[in-house]
Formats: sequence, C-alpha cells, structure tokens
Amino acid sequence: MNRLNSFRPAALAFAAGLLIVSVGGCGKSQERTEDGLNSSGTNRAGYVVRTRRVAPRPAATERDSDQTPITPSGPAQPNVPNSDIETIKASAQAGDIAAQIALGKYYATGQGGRIDMAEAIKWYQTAAEQGQPRAQYDLGIIYAQGRGVPRNDQEAAKWFYQAAQQGDPMSQYNLGLMYASGQGVAADNTEATKWFQKAAEQGDAMAQLKLAMTYAKDSNTAISQQDLAAFYLKAAEQGYAEAQAALGSMYKKGNGVDQNAAEALKWYAAAAEQGDPKALHWMAVSYVNGDGVTKDLNQAAQYYTKAADEGYPLSQYNLAMMYMLGQGVEGSDQQAIQLFQKAAEQNFAAAQRQLGSFYESGRGTSPDLVEAYRWYSQAAANGDQEAIRAMNTLSQRLTPDQITEAKNRAGLPAAQPGANPNPSN
Repeated sequence: MNRLNSFRPAALAFAAGLLIVSVGGCGKSQERTEDGLNSSGTNRAGYVVRTRRVAPRPAATERDSDQTPITPSGPAQPNVPNSDIETIKASAQAGDIAAQIALGKYYATGQGGRIDMAEAIKWYQTAAEQGQPRAQYDLGIIYAQGRGVPRNDQEAAKWFYQAAQQGDPMSQYNLGLMYASGQGVAADNTEATKWFQKAAEQGDAMAQLKLAMTYAKDSNTAISQQDLAAFYLKAAEQGYAEAQAALGSMYKKGNGVDQNAAEALKWYAAAAEQGDPKALHWMAVSYVNGDGVTKDLNQAAQYYTKAADEGYPLSQYNLAMMYMLGQGVEGSDQQAIQLFQKAAEQNFAAAQRQLGSFYESGRGTSPDLVEAYRWYSQAAANGDQEAIRAMNTLSQRLTPDQITEAKNRAGLPAAQPGANPNPSN
C-alpha cells in the first residue's frame, strides 16, 4: 500500500493572516489594520512541544472514545480537593504512583492557591523514575517549556523518549518534533519519521499530518486544503491547540471549508483556553474588529496581554500600540516601551522602529539618540522603509563615532542597512 494513501494526503501548511495595528512614528496618526503576513515579525525558533486535552465540539461528532486524551497511561487525573491533600501526600510518600502524579498536577496547576513547580517536579520525577509514562511525559513538557526550571531540551528529550518507548503517542509526536528540528537530540529525519509513524499508528492526527506532508513533498503529490482541513479537524477534536487555532483560521478565511465566523471563533476560543498564543492573538483581533463578537477593546487588550505574556511578538506590538494610544487600556508610555522592547528583541521590525522613535523623542524614557539609531538601523536591516528614512535623518545629528557605537549595539556591519531585508515570519 502507498504509505501516503494510508494517511490521506494533506495540503501544505496553511499560513493564517495576522492583524497588525500599524501607526507611523509616535505622533498622532490614522490607525490602520492589516490582514496579512508581516515579513518582519519572527516567532521563537525551534520545535514547539504540543500538549492537548479534549476540545469542545459539536454533539453530532462526539464519540465516547474521544472523551479523554489518547495516552496509554490512562485518563487525565481529576483535580485534588484541598480537603484530601494530606491523604494524597501520605499516599505519595508511601510510593503510590497515582498519588504522586496527582500531587505533581496539584502543585503544577496551582490547585492549592499557588503554583509550586519545585514540588510539582519533585513528585512527577518520583513517579517518572518508577517508569510511569504519564509522569515522564509531564516532565518532558516542563523541561521543554522551561516551567519552573531553565529550559533544557536534552532533559525534555530524555523523558519524552522514555515515555515514547512505552507507547505514549504524545511523547512519540514530541520526540519526532525534536528529531526533526535537532533540538535536544541530533537532527535525524529518519528518527523523526519513525516516531511520527508510531504515534500515527495509534490514531494521532497531528503525527498523521506530519507523515502525509512528508510523503507528499517526497512524491511531489498535489494535495488540497480540504484534506488539510480534515486532518486539522481530527487533531482539533483530539485536543491539539495548534490544530484548533489552524482550523479557526481556515474557517475565518474559508480555506478548505466553508467560511464561517462562528466556527472560527469556536476553535480559536478552544485553543486560547489552552494558552495557544496565536489563538489568543486572534481572539484579540476578533474583539478589535467586532468579528463574530461585539467590538470590545478592553477584552481585546486582555487577550493581547495573555498572548504577549507567552512571547508572541505580534501581540506584544499591538498591545504596545494600545498603551501608546490609550485604546482599551489606560495610556502608558512606560508599558508601551517595555512591550515594544520585547517584540523588538524578537526581530519585529515595526517594534524596532517604534522603539527607536521613543528613544529619539524621549517618550517613556530618557532621550538617547545612539539607542534610537541602534533600533532604527535594526528595523532598517529588516526592510522597514520608515525606519530607513528615520535613520538617515537622525544620522545628521550624530557623529561618526556615535553611529559606529549604535551599529555595534545592534550587531550590524558598516554596510548600508536595509540592503538584505529579513523575510522571516
């Protein structure tokens, strides 16, 4: 049998458009929204581990077998009542693996009123060292995301590997991602495919999609958006936030499915509830534009804040604009410059330009023309035309030594910035 046919072909990854509030400089200007990919924004590099849980879905598609995540280590542990915590602790200390996992979750999710990742890791590791795949998977997630500990890809790969060997499909999928990207392990496409295959054989839709896209690329097979939507729907129903967010974008645009704002919002909301930064961003966009919901800038700011806290540069930039303009939040130049800084450090050109303008004018900070030139030059190197003009104008106010210092801070060569724009997304 053709391996591609066994997993149904899928289309190449769908890139959803992203809204950006763009205002030239720091002065008053007409607010403008753009619905398209911004070539100057970059996301954090590398693989992204995937966690999942059961997602809300229409009653017509619900099945009893879909009510818990697909994992050989059993259904998700229920929340621990505070009144039972001492009993759970006693059982965990006596070696009860289920109690150890429950205690790890209790501390990791803050059920007792506060999150204590040190205690969570202690109990997850106690269970993991006894060979419990669920605890091994949880530890892998903690180290991969750097929750309560420094991010450690090698440690994450170790625990995912141990759980994957015992058949845990989520760990198999994440291990495949790590081999595909070469993080925590040596890059090895054969190993990546092997682990995706193992997860796919257990019905993991995201692993099936990875395989289908790989085989389609290898065989130069024409694939459709409809097939991609079918994969994402299956993965979304398995609780993958990534798939839920992607499916929301497909419904929003009408790619592979009938355009449906209500369905788009439903899937964005499901992914946002799991903390997916793109979905949080799109929920904010929906409230900014009144798309499927009542327009509410305060609610938009809340979603932008959550996405910004997850490090999503588009949301950091848009939230900074809201603070700068006093829209949906109380105006604050200090908050704006902090958010521009975070997005700028992720090589987001518009944020770099705005940061340069703040330093040039002394808005929200002390004036610093060298620092202003530094950020203008970085934005210019990323192809921002407004930054190029601002940089050239500012250069007339600086000495050659100051310009050299600014470029040194930016890590740029003496060559003309902007000559080789960064096309990354």
